[in-house]
Amino acid sequence: MSPLKALQKPALYFIVSLLLFSPLAPLFAQGRPPANVVVSPVVMEMIQDEILQIGSVESWRASRVATEVSGRVDTLRVRRGAKVKKGDLLAKLSASTLLLKLKEFEAKQNAALARLQKARDTLKRSEGLMKEGLISERAYRDAKLTVEELEQTLTVNEAERLQIRDELNKKHVRAPFDGIVTQTLTEEGEWVNEGGGIVQLVDLSKVRILVEMPGKYIREVRVGAPVSVKIDAIPGETFAGVVHALIPAADRAARLFPVEVHVENKGLLLNEGMLARVVFGLGPSRSALMVHKDALIRRGSTAFLFVVKEGKAFQKQVVPGRGKADLIEVRGELKAGDAVVIRGNERLREGSAVNVVPDGVSPPPQKTSAAPDQDAPGHGH
Repeated sequence: MSPLKALQKPALYFIVSLLLFSPLAPLFAQGRPPANVVVSPVVMEMIQDEILQIGSVESWRASRVATEVSGRVDTLRVRRGAKVKKGDLLAKLSASTLLLKLKEFEAKQNAALARLQKARDTLKRSEGLMKEGLISERAYRDAKLTVEELEQTLTVNEAERLQIRDELNKKHVRAPFDGIVTQTLTEEGEWVNEGGGIVQLVDLSKVRILVEMPGKYIREVRVGAPVSVKIDAIPGETFAGVVHALIPAADRAARLFPVEVHVENKGLLLNEGMLARVVFGLGPSRSALMVHKDALIRRGSTAFLFVVKEGKAFQKQVVPGRGKADLIEVRGELKAGDAVVIRGNERLREGSAVNVVPDGVSPPPQKTSAAPDQDAPGHGH
């Protein structure tokens, strides 16, 4: 035997003796202590298959607000970005000529009213005189005819006066609905003809999103069905929408059908042109086993989780499905009520001993080894 081998054997015997007779021996025999884990139950939920489609936000309605009469723009009351209410004044056109014309007709009207009153007084006197035989019936008819002619004149004048007043009102261009001015189409001092544009106005109290749906899914989408909408420009927010219309005219090349979705725009967070991701439900709802998404462990193309039974963790391979909030559908050897690990599952192995702790409570530190207590048996002072 070589001198090296002769030295190795006593050293090996010493190490084995130390492990067997040392106070640390019970700890080595116990192996790893239980791992602290948080669990969550497997639940049965109603879910629906879904499809996500991309669309673009458009205004609920847009209008090129135009003038009904021609004239010079005296005042432009709004600018791009202005929020207006229905009936708010947007612009005022020059109306000096109409104002003069209105005064002329009002003067004529006042004069005609005075003549009419005088003619009515004359007719009343003529009626009494005719009864007394002091005037002829013909004179009475002439007085009555004068009253009728003046009344007709007043009616015509009033119609012309109202027409002028209407043209004056049209010189004031007002907002047809609540909205936001996206563009001004004229400036103060410019002449605009009848039908000339004043501003471009959009209503964003509600928005519509147009998406294109593949033909194989279009039959499973229903008008009035709820959808959820996420906007790339507004992270963390989900907006509720509804399917408003299915357009039965496909893109012949791509075989895609337009679907119009409406979304209430509270707070006016949504603007035209924003990218929208719309999630549609497909077909009827169905029941499914679901677990918290943190329970899943993925390795390559496989997914598994750990089920806790009698203080031990057992690995179960599953097939993930649809998600719903923080839950995800799973298919495998599970049943509702099973406790699956959602925290502390990173280092678990099949059959690992576990210690279940409450969620949100910091678990106590796990001991991997322990020094012998100074007062433990077998240690002297």
